[in-house]
Amino acid sequence: MKKTLTLSTLLLALALAGCDKPAPAASSVPVVEEDPLKVQVIVMSGQSNMEGSTYYDNGQGWLRKACEELVEEGHDPIDADIFFDGMPDIQCSYRGYYPYGGGDPAANAHASNTADKMAGKFLNLKVGMGQKDVAMGPEIGLGNVLHTNEIGTEEKPVYLIKSAFSGSSFKIQNGSKKHWKVADDNNGEEGELWTETKQFVHNNLKLIEDAGFHPEIKAWLWHQGESDSDNNEMAGEEQYGVYMRHLLGEFREEFADYAPEEDGDNIAFVDCTIYDGTRITYTGVDTLNATKKAIAEESENNYIINASTKDNEGLGLEIGGDQNLGGCYDRFHYVTKDLFRLGEAYGNILIDNDIIEH
Repeated sequence: MKKTLTLSTLLLALALAGCDKPAPAASSVPVVEEDPLKVQVIVMSGQSNMEGSTYYDNGQGWLRKACEELVEEGHDPIDADIFFDGMPDIQCSYRGYYPYGGGDPAANAHASNTADKMAGKFLNLKVGMGQKDVAMGPEIGLGNVLHTNEIGTEEKPVYLIKSAFSGSSFKIQNGSKKHWKVADDNNGEEGELWTETKQFVHNNLKLIEDAGFHPEIKAWLWHQGESDSDNNEMAGEEQYGVYMRHLLGEFREEFADYAPEEDGDNIAFVDCTIYDGTRITYTGVDTLNATKKAIAEESENNYIINASTKDNEGLGLEIGGDQNLGGCYDRFHYVTKDLFRLGEAYGNILIDNDIIEH
């Protein structure tokens, strides 16, 4: 009698034939599942050169000229139109003001949310997000690096949160509470600039969550110190160094829940040296920059941009000085080309050190 080998019989035979063979070893490497809703967040703080006190146009096309010059000097091609049209792959919420004016300085804040300035509002990154509508900050150069490296998409953007204040300092000016000191540095009383920045960042993280994403703070970018470099004592380790270390520790602790692996120490801190050239002079500038460099050496997650004009390894970033050159609208601020370069320097540190995922 002829036997018919059915599919079920064949499968059973194959299974029995393999019974005497050892099962393949299970992989010892855990499978890490990426959160498809996680988005990368970069926080930006400091004083006016971070807030943005540089013209991008002012009827003279400063930014377009700067981009053309950079390309002529060997920079990759730059599509300047995106800085005016807006980048939907990079969203920015910002708020800043001069904290030492009369009345309530916060009422004059230049902010993305004009109706409720502390609430925050994310907009496509573009020019005009500086100290006023005619100004820009380093977010434009940073945005160019993020955009050209395709870090974000329109559906899943990179989020920038900028809370920076012109003229702000750690020292207390005329008894004002508008300073960056944390409670441990000021008899238990926290400076309002840090209090406001904490709240502003939290408000914006909530906006990101309300959009259906899980925000992760990858880095805190800092540019401040000019107002504290008027003497060597203030600029040194015993004052600026103490205050800055405390503030950095407070930031990492405050936002640990939003840090990579929920560990605040994993939030990168990227600082920048202040101007050290001859167009204006700060008596404690070298002391303060040395303090910044010392802090950068204290953790593998601390970084610093060398902006020096007198160090051969520095970027040579220039300000306008008394001549009001190159797009800065007063003498203490970077010319348009070098402010753009500063933003790119922040972005390159994030890319080159794998701080942001790309």
